[in-house]
Amino acid sequence: MKTFAIFAATLLVTSAAFAEDYKAGDLTISHPASHAMVPGAKVGDGFVTITNNGTQPDRLIAARSARAGQVQLHQMKIDNGIMIMDELKGGLSVPAGQTIKLAPDYHLMFMNVENPFKQGEKIDATLTFEKAGDVQVTFAVGKIAGPLGPDDEQSPAMDMKGMDMSSMPAADDPQQTIPKTLKTMFETADKPLTVEPIVVQGDWAIAGWQQAGRGGRALLKNGHHGWNVHLCSGDGIKDAASLQKVGLSTDDATALSARLLDAEAKLDPKIVALFASFEGTVMMADEESAAAAGGHEGHSK
Repeated sequence: MKTFAIFAATLLVTSAAFAEDYKAGDLTISHPASHAMVPGAKVGDGFVTITNNGTQPDRLIAARSARAGQVQLHQMKIDNGIMIMDELKGGLSVPAGQTIKLAPDYHLMFMNVENPFKQGEKIDATLTFEKAGDVQVTFAVGKIAGPLGPDDEQSPAMDMKGMDMSSMPAADDPQQTIPKTLKTMFETADKPLTVEPIVVQGDWAIAGWQQAGRGGRALLKNGHHGWNVHLCSGDGIKDAASLQKVGLSTDDATALSARLLDAEAKLDPKIVALFASFEGTVMMADEESAAAAGGHEGHSK
């Protein structure tokens, strides 16, 4: 069956400005880069390419930065149609003679960031390897979402479990079509998806979701094929300033943020806390890119 492929926006570095390499023993660390963070966000990302030129394997076991309370190595994977991002506690192996890219499946997470990363900043960090030891690197902060680098080339896609695009619900009452859209994309028989509340302003909407003890918020945009997921986040899309950063007008961002605050005030605080537990921001493809990828096969790991 043809599938509706959803792309997580991943790192692609093409500019010489991002091309600095760091060497430690047999390792070469290239292109450390991060996305800018929305105002108020506490979690940032980091991506690097690691090449082992030696004959013995090594392992990335830790990272730290003065800009974050903690830096973790995370793995992103699909489990029964659900995107899960968990800490990779055992570290990441870098086999001899191979190159490992921390994108899209692996990435660093800068936790408890007091001052959100801004485009153009440099973030100093230390990567710790089992054999090569500590390596000082500097992450160049690019734009807030999408591929990093001035050319904005499309990076390799990561398919998620999906469906034939023709089966997407037609645009109608968003209180009905948005849950149908999300359930068609992500719900499985053993893991039902709860979608509420839903707030709408013009062609934009935010939906809270719960599934298998996890939760978060989805920002959706209404287009030619109905409502499409623009991004998934937690508290990163609660306030108007953050929404403007991802493309909403000032009026739409202000109104949508106010409606979300009002809707969530009526919920159990435990549910709202579950929405906030989603770490970071995962950008999804626009509908043109998704439609073009309609013949790709989705997969679950």
